[in-house]
Amino acid sequence: MSSTFPSDLIAGILSYLPVKSLCRFKCVSKSWSVSIIHPQFVKVHQARTRRQKFLLVNDASFYHVDPDTSLLHQELSSSSSSSYRKVFPIKHDRPFKEEHDHHNFRGCHWVSESSNGLFCILMNHPPDNFFVYNPSTRESKKIPNMESEKESYYRMHYTLHGFGYAESIDDYKFVKVLIKRKIIQIFSLRNNSWKTIKCDFPFNVNNFRDIFVFSFNGAVQYGIPLNGAIHWVVVMHGYNGLGYYSMVAFDLVEEKFKTLPVIEIAKLKRVTVFRDRLCIVDCHDRFWIMEEYGVEESWTRISISKKPYPYKCAWKNIGYLFMNLDDDGWLQRYYESTVFDCIRSYTMHAYVENPVSPNFHRRCHHK
Repeated sequence: MSSTFPSDLIAGILSYLPVKSLCRFKCVSKSWSVSIIHPQFVKVHQARTRRQKFLLVNDASFYHVDPDTSLLHQELSSSSSSSYRKVFPIKHDRPFKEEHDHHNFRGCHWVSESSNGLFCILMNHPPDNFFVYNPSTRESKKIPNMESEKESYYRMHYTLHGFGYAESIDDYKFVKVLIKRKIIQIFSLRNNSWKTIKCDFPFNVNNFRDIFVFSFNGAVQYGIPLNGAIHWVVVMHGYNGLGYYSMVAFDLVEEKFKTLPVIEIAKLKRVTVFRDRLCIVDCHDRFWIMEEYGVEESWTRISISKKPYPYKCAWKNIGYLFMNLDDDGWLQRYYESTVFDCIRSYTMHAYVENPVSPNFHRRCHHK
């Protein structure tokens, strides 16, 4: 990297910098660029920059917020005795640069949870178009369509979608499980290609009157990535009218399903990740986390006080963060009396900065 300083010393210094700075320094030289996207550098950088940011998606617009550093002190009212902090979310440029999308972009139907800094996004139009997006670098990549019939929305009732990262093989995978057709379609970012395998879904859907997967947003049943697997909570209705909850996980390395125990609750409301652990929320807004992955006895209820209602939540390694829209359309952050700039009808996703490019296969092929 330099004839003056050892390359490992320079790499060590760079690993402390934010991704925005790294994007600029990639232009210094080819060796710097190669080093910054090297898998080992990416791992070291992530280990040293664990502060989370938030991606806000509002119809066709993308914003990011760093609640720990982008706060501006401002008195919202002269009559108010307390000082509030106002955050101005930073709007991204149009994230998807493909020519066909530039004219047809109609917003997002679905945004996955972040997996190692990357998101998978399903477009409203054109239909069935998925993109991988890095909000830290503003880079995106369209996932090529599978050479098969497109899955219609009424059949998505029996289709699972997920996006996750497997550290042991250093690969991101997009997974589409077609339960009725008993196949799984897998796109590997490392190989930049699709493959289809037989579906070993652990439940025989014919044994149930109905089966669906818990989801936040309609037909697309997306999974939660954690520990190199993608997780879904399955709700099965028997012919006796009773409902059953179970959690299934698709291992991205073995490419096989496994089941995980779910604590008995009256009605599930949310599934997410909290402090790198699976977390579920019931209809009474009670929280449980799985302290030890895969162990039923490790489900532990955690106490949340001063709950805003209704709320949206994002998760931080050192705690939790609640967001809510007040009557004037401001985003409110609990519990620190922070008020965010006005954005309506948003979804919010936490992520950790990562310099990796969605065009992952190019890096892999030039090692």
